[in-house]
Amino acid sequence: MLIALLAFAQLSAAPRFEPRPCPQKMAARAVCGVVGVRENRLRPGSRRIGLNVVVLKPASPVRLPPLFDIDGGPGLPSTKNVGFYEGNDVSKDRDVVMVDQRGTGGSNGLMCPKLSALPPTEPMLPSGLVAECLKDLRGKADLRFYGTADAVADLDSVRRALGYGRIDLFGMSYGTTVALAYMRDHPALVRAAVLMGTAPPQAMPPRAHATAAQRALDLTLSDCARTPACHARFPDLGVMLAKAKARYPRSELLMERFRTLLYAPQGRSNLPLAVSGAVVGDTSRLFDRGPPGGPLYADGMFLAVTCGESFALMNYDKEAAAARRTQFGDYRLRRQRAACAGWPRVRLSPNHLGLPTATNASILFISGEMDPVTPPDWAETVARKMKHARHIVIPGGGHIHDGLAHADSCLDALTNPFLEHGDLGKVDSSCVASMTPPAYLTK
Repeated sequence: MLIALLAFAQLSAAPRFEPRPCPQKMAARAVCGVVGVRENRLRPGSRRIGLNVVVLKPASPVRLPPLFDIDGGPGLPSTKNVGFYEGNDVSKDRDVVMVDQRGTGGSNGLMCPKLSALPPTEPMLPSGLVAECLKDLRGKADLRFYGTADAVADLDSVRRALGYGRIDLFGMSYGTTVALAYMRDHPALVRAAVLMGTAPPQAMPPRAHATAAQRALDLTLSDCARTPACHARFPDLGVMLAKAKARYPRSELLMERFRTLLYAPQGRSNLPLAVSGAVVGDTSRLFDRGPPGGPLYADGMFLAVTCGESFALMNYDKEAAAARRTQFGDYRLRRQRAACAGWPRVRLSPNHLGLPTATNASILFISGEMDPVTPPDWAETVARKMKHARHIVIPGGGHIHDGLAHADSCLDALTNPFLEHGDLGKVDSSCVASMTPPAYLTK
């Protein structure tokens, strides 16, 4: 009955795209507007949300299906990526559609400025600020309707409002969670998809926060030991790390900052020197980098998704015990569980944990070998269950690939031709061998 009601509610109100002026300095090819949707689709009189949409029109006649960009976080708006697509050939003969997921950016953004501005020297998600944020947001949003299920329904409302048939998808990090759910719920509507840093619903962070980070840290320690210059300068990096933890009174915060360095090869190249500095009390390479969130980050949407789709479904005791066996401990799990204690639970799809096994879409999965957030085996597990999938692992890659030689050009060479022809057999991954990581800093 619930599914039937939801389907009726979605079909009964045809979504419309309402053009709006674009912000100054936005690409000349951009068309901006809003698609209005109900916050609670099962209640016709519920609050309306204006989904912020930017369509980057092609420089040449339309030849390919529109590409929908789905950003990650959860909590980041997709419309911030207009500049990237404007300068990328993938937009030359197709529409590129960027939709701020509800709860982010211009789509009733669930912003918590004090949380986003919290310095990294302070414990994450302090209870007082979380409670203040929750109180503020309850005045503008029913937080039960800001999860993946509603994001998927919104995405299809935008597709229909713009008059598109089949589409292509590009998802990054949490964006892959939404993309997988979209292909599961609409198996005939996606032609091709590129998923980078795959987070399937069964592994929604921070469930494996510490164990995934420990894997990346172990790979980094081993890589340093095999690299002559790094090993010569830091012959006992693991021992140094233990000394740094023992020296710092809040070692959990220290380890979180080390973890952030592992996100990208550029940061990872700095890790041995950062460990060395921390041993003698110099943490400037860790804590002098500003708050981890930033003004674009919607902490309220992050909490809505992680509270309702991770903590609500995980075996907490099991995951916390696994985390305590790592050098990162269960700090992240403890802090986020406390923050989630009073947070409303988002509505879940009846098939929330299902994968898009019925889709005929061609799916290109790309993972970083040393990703501390979404390890490659997650993508590999999902890819094996798909009808048409290929998984490429970038040696030395992280959750993002900043710092790898030829990173941008090689990723374009992997993804853009594939998004043109949709044939996984034609994907040429030879350039991956040239994506070498930067040298470890030694001074």
